[in-house]
Amino acid sequence: MNESIDSIISVSDREAIFELIHAWAYHRDRGNWEKLKDTFWPEGTISISWFDGPFQQFVDSSREMADTGAQSKHIISHPFIKINGHRAVSEANVTLQVRGGKGPIEMDLTAYARFYDLLEKREGVWRILKRTAIYEKDRMDSVKPSLLFWIAHFFINLKKYPKSFRFSGFAFEKAGLELKNNIIQDNSEESKLLYKEGDDWLSG
Repeated sequence: MNESIDSIISVSDREAIFELIHAWAYHRDRGNWEKLKDTFWPEGTISISWFDGPFQQFVDSSREMADTGAQSKHIISHPFIKINGHRAVSEANVTLQVRGGKGPIEMDLTAYARFYDLLEKREGVWRILKRTAIYEKDRMDSVKPSLLFWIAHFFINLKKYPKSFRFSGFAFEKAGLELKNNIIQDNSEESKLLYKEGDDWLSG
């Protein structure tokens, strides 16, 4: 009987976390800023390419970015979830799509990464406590066929950016965003340390 109850609780928790992870993407891309704040605990933090700090400040910065007309979309996969009591770890593939570019060239930027989340359940409610992005690869394409876009590649120093975030790094800096020094790349020593931190935290 206890095993059956534990199974029901586990399924319920997994569904709640699944909905939470996807609610984050929905509210972020739709500009539902107050609802977006509710996906994290008040002291929660987020570490991504252009932001590293309190989540509440991230929401404000995202709002300012959206006000400039920036268009972005997060496509998140079904997360892999591990639960231990009131703590959980979630990892989900995420594809970030951004349309931008000024002047004669309009570009589509696509970045592939994973969101590694630490979550806590408080008074029956799951929220994200810490989110870290792990970057895999990215690409940049011209929306329309463009010889100028092809030529421009010869004058862009992509080697100054992390290998898994080269095109995104260039595009973000052109948009006035400052890249953080703690970008975690896939299969790096930093990613291994991140996983160990998560496992240790989950074990409590």
